[in-house]
Amino acid sequence: MSEAVYPFENARYLGTVSRVSPLGVQVNLPFATEAAPAQYAGNRVTRGQVGEFVVIETFTSVAIIGRITEIRLPERDRLSVEPERDDNDAQANPIGVIRLLGSVDLQSVQSSRGISDVPRIGDYVYLAHPDFIRLAIVAAKASKDTITMGHLSGAPESKVSLPPASIFGRHCAVLGSTGGGKSWSTMKLVEAVASCGGKAIVIDPTGEYHTLAEHADHVFLGGRKKGDDDPRRFVSFPHHHLSEIDLFAILQPSPGVQAPKLREAIASLKLARIAPDLADEDGFLVKEFRPKKPVIQALLKHDEKIRAPSAPFDVSKLSQQILKECVELNAYENKAIDTKRWGRVHETSFSNCVTLCMRVESNVNAPTLSALFKPADYMEDLTTVIQAFAGDPKKRVLRVSMENLSFENNTRELVVNAIGRFLLTSARDDQYQATPLVVVLDEAHQFLSKSVGDENNRVFLDAFGLIAKEGRKYGLTCLLATQRPRDIPEDVLSQVGMFVVHRLINERDQAVVVNASGVLDGSTAAFLPNLRDGEALMIGTSSIMPLPVTMDPPARPPKLSANASTTWLKS
Repeated sequence: MSEAVYPFENARYLGTVSRVSPLGVQVNLPFATEAAPAQYAGNRVTRGQVGEFVVIETFTSVAIIGRITEIRLPERDRLSVEPERDDNDAQANPIGVIRLLGSVDLQSVQSSRGISDVPRIGDYVYLAHPDFIRLAIVAAKASKDTITMGHLSGAPESKVSLPPASIFGRHCAVLGSTGGGKSWSTMKLVEAVASCGGKAIVIDPTGEYHTLAEHADHVFLGGRKKGDDDPRRFVSFPHHHLSEIDLFAILQPSPGVQAPKLREAIASLKLARIAPDLADEDGFLVKEFRPKKPVIQALLKHDEKIRAPSAPFDVSKLSQQILKECVELNAYENKAIDTKRWGRVHETSFSNCVTLCMRVESNVNAPTLSALFKPADYMEDLTTVIQAFAGDPKKRVLRVSMENLSFENNTRELVVNAIGRFLLTSARDDQYQATPLVVVLDEAHQFLSKSVGDENNRVFLDAFGLIAKEGRKYGLTCLLATQRPRDIPEDVLSQVGMFVVHRLINERDQAVVVNASGVLDGSTAAFLPNLRDGEALMIGTSSIMPLPVTMDPPARPPKLSANASTTWLKS
C-alpha cells in the first residue's frame, strides 16, 4: 500500500469502536464537537460528520470501510454543548453510528463488499482519505482507458474515473428529480460514448439535447419544414414499420366485426402490392362475386412476406379496402350456394365498419400523424437513417428529436417502442457487434412499464425492457434517464450495472433504487434528498459501495428550449 493512500494516519484519527452489531458499529467521537475542521497535507480533516467515509483498522491487513450515518450525544450529556452553560466539568461525549460497506485487502489492494474481519471493541477509526476511497472503488477494475466522471464530493483533487465497460457494459440509469442535474449527467455520458469510439442514438422527447450541434447528426421525427431554407433534416416512421397491434391501438377497432375486417384489409393490401395482377386498376383487392381460389392460393404462397415485419401496403386505400372486405362468405345463384365465390355486400358488416373507416380516414389524413401515414417527400425513413448511421465508422451520435411528434392516440409511445423493437431486431442480426451502440432514452418513464390503447387493443411497451434483458450480448445497451424510477419495471432496473442517482425526494423512488441496485441500503438512501445540484451517488455492480460524486459539467450542457431567452422563464 503506497504512502499516498495509507489509510491509518494519526492526523485522521476519529475515535474507537465501542459497540459492534451485524448492521454496523458505534464509535466514540471525542473530537466531534470541535468548532472548526483541521487541515492536513492540503486536505480538510473533520472530526466526525454525518456522511463522511471512515476506515476501521483491524489486526490483520484488512481495512474496513464504513460511512457515518448518525451522530448523537448520550441523554446525560445533551446539555453539555449549550453555550450559555458555565460548567467547566461538563464534557460532551458524542457517539457515531457507522454503516459497514466493504473491505480492502491492503496487501493485494483488492476490494470486496464482504466484511472479512468483523470489527472488535477498541479498534481505531480514521477519517478516510479521498484517494483511498477512490482506490477502493476501482481497485478490482484497473484499466488504462477510463472516463472521468467528476470528483469525490468535498475533495475536488480526487477525480473519479471509471472504465467504459463498467458504465455502459451492463446498461446505465441516470435517476433524479427535476433540477438535480439528471440531464447534465446524461449529456456527459453521451459525450463519453463518443469519446470512447462507441455510438449513441439519443431519443430526445423534449428537444433539450439540441446543444450537441455539429457534434451529432440531428433528425426530426414529425413536423414540417419552414420554407426551402430550413436546414433541419426531417424523418418519418412509416406505418408499415408498426406491428399490427400497434396499428390497432391507433385505429381502435371494436372486437366484434371491425377488428377482423381491418386485419383482412391489411392482408389484402399487402397481397395487392406483392401480386398486383389480383388487384383492380385502382389497386384494391375486390372480393364481391369474385372467385376465392386465386386469392387464397396467393395468400398461402406469400404468407411469409405478408407476415414479415415492415411489409409495406398503401394505407391511403385502407378505409375503402375495409368496406370491400364486407362481403358474404358464399355467393348465391338461383337459390343455390356457390362456395367457390364470395357473395354480395354484407350490409350488416358494411354498416358496422363505417365508423372504423371514418377513424381510419381521420388518422391517415391528420397533419399531426403525417410522419406515419403521409410523410412529405423530403422526409427520410428513420430506419434507413439508423442503419446508415450504424454502418458509418465516422459517425458517433444520432439525435432523434421527438418534440414534433403528436401524443394523439399514444402515437409517441408506440413509435418509440417500435424504434426499440427495430434496434433489437438489428442487434440480433449482429449489426452492432463491431461497434457497440448505446441507445439513450430520456424521460424513460413515458415509454416503459405502460400499456396503451383501449381495453380491446392494448399494447404493452416492452421493447426497451427486452433490450435491457438481452441486448447486451449483441452489443446493444441502453442508458435510461428518468425522474420517476418507480415507473420503471424492477426487472428492467435489475439489469442495470451502473446507477447515477441524483437528488430523489420521493420515498417510493428511493425504495425502487434500493431494491434494484443491490448495493444501496436504507441508511445510504437517506442521503438522497439532500444531494446538491450536480451531485450524485454512483452505484455500480463492481463497486463495493455507493460513491458520492460531484459530476463534471458536460462540454455542451442541454437546454430545454432553443428560444428560452424570449420566454418568461428568462429573468
